[in-house]
Amino acid sequence: MESGMTDIKKIFHSFGINDLLNASTSGLVLFKKDRSQEKDVVRYICTVDNESARRLTGQKSLTGLSWQQMVGEGAEVGDPLLCPDIELHFKSLNVWCRASNVAVDDSHFMCTLTDITPRKKTEERESNVLSILTDAEDSMRFGSWMWDLESDTNEWSSGLYSLLGYSPEQVTEIRASYDLYLSHVHTDDAEILRHAVEDSIRNQRSFNAEYRIKTISGQEKYVMSRGQFRVGEGAKPAMSIGSVFDLTSIRNIQNELEKKVDELNRSNFDLEQFAYVASHDLQEPLRKIVSFGERLEKRSQGALDEEMGLYLDRILNATRRMQDMINNLLEFSRVARSKEGFVATDLNTIISGTLSDLEIAIQNKDAVIAIDALPTRVEVIPTQMSQLFNNLLSNSLKFTQEERKPEITIKSDRLSKSDQLNYGLPAQGDYVRITFSDNGIGFENNDSSRIFTLFQRLRGRSEFEGAGIGLAVCKKVVENHSGIIMASGKSGQGAIFTIILPLTQS
Repeated sequence: MESGMTDIKKIFHSFGINDLLNASTSGLVLFKKDRSQEKDVVRYICTVDNESARRLTGQKSLTGLSWQQMVGEGAEVGDPLLCPDIELHFKSLNVWCRASNVAVDDSHFMCTLTDITPRKKTEERESNVLSILTDAEDSMRFGSWMWDLESDTNEWSSGLYSLLGYSPEQVTEIRASYDLYLSHVHTDDAEILRHAVEDSIRNQRSFNAEYRIKTISGQEKYVMSRGQFRVGEGAKPAMSIGSVFDLTSIRNIQNELEKKVDELNRSNFDLEQFAYVASHDLQEPLRKIVSFGERLEKRSQGALDEEMGLYLDRILNATRRMQDMINNLLEFSRVARSKEGFVATDLNTIISGTLSDLEIAIQNKDAVIAIDALPTRVEVIPTQMSQLFNNLLSNSLKFTQEERKPEITIKSDRLSKSDQLNYGLPAQGDYVRITFSDNGIGFENNDSSRIFTLFQRLRGRSEFEGAGIGLAVCKKVVENHSGIIMASGKSGQGAIFTIILPLTQS
């Protein structure tokens, strides 16, 4: 025993008290009561400090400083011995310390400073994250929960309380629980949520559920819960965690859109029926006008003067144009109303039939047509696909240049997945791209948005015949096939029509 005490004395004598103080990683500051002050005022002055204390406080020396000077002006810490364990912030270094004050005797106390900056920064980050989460919950109308399945305790975020209609004052008076939440679920939808949650816990997997809730004021809301099961590990219990999203505004918008779509579909159907019936009803009187006009023209040969003959000729020409427009309207109406009859079809057969139908026009124009092999199996409505090819080829044969031999090229290729995404198409499924290009009169690209509009003509009737319906029919056919049609061109150099069709109709 005597030998041990001797060793300790040797250590103390060899190092000295300052060496021992400075060896501590904690800040050590000894304060002495200042007896020179008034009796009613308690003041403590630093008499001893170590290197760690100076490093933590940012002071070159603490000796001679009062307690208040060390902690900083404005820090309300009061009597240090009445606050034995406090947190101090030294602003010059942005360092946080826990100050533990222990009385040594009636006149002295020792302050131990422990660096807690990492913990305070973590708390600050957590506070910022919590603030961001709270703001997000308020703006996006959702709330979150954590359910300890072993202790059956629940924690709800402020957003979840708000979603259920609880005020901040009411939150302190209630205990969050699964049963309390279920009491807010609409009675007709309670089984939906209960089944989803129980299945999630039983099979240890995530769940999604849409249902209705009622707030404490009786307001009904559409919500969606997304939850997941977290397996317990070690000291961590099994948990169910997730969020509840308010879908009320989205559901209301969806309901309004569905109503508008229904109204628009009814309106479109009525318009199509009207166009079809009106066109049929107009056919007969127009046929009579043309028939009697032609009879009059034959019987009056030589009887009418030049001016009267011109009038009759204009009447017949206008009536025939009206017949053509009505026939085109009937064709458009039939295409718009018919969206059934998809069959797997060889497009090479369709294009061969189209070339046969247009054989005379191709010969008259002395046109050269080059065609790549087209897909042999595409789900289409054959009659409509024939209309599409016929109208596009007829368009290229019509808008030619007199001094240039017409050349028409038809190509096809399969779209890559990246191309599908670029066109705004879903990645799933396969698509084919077919292009019709010619060297005709072309058009300016700023007219490409108008070219598929019903009755829209880029050229005058005196230059080229037509009612301006053919390309509108093409657009309707492609839309019926869930595809895309685009046009590009350059005046005097030709036009390119690009068609994208799904290989199968889902």
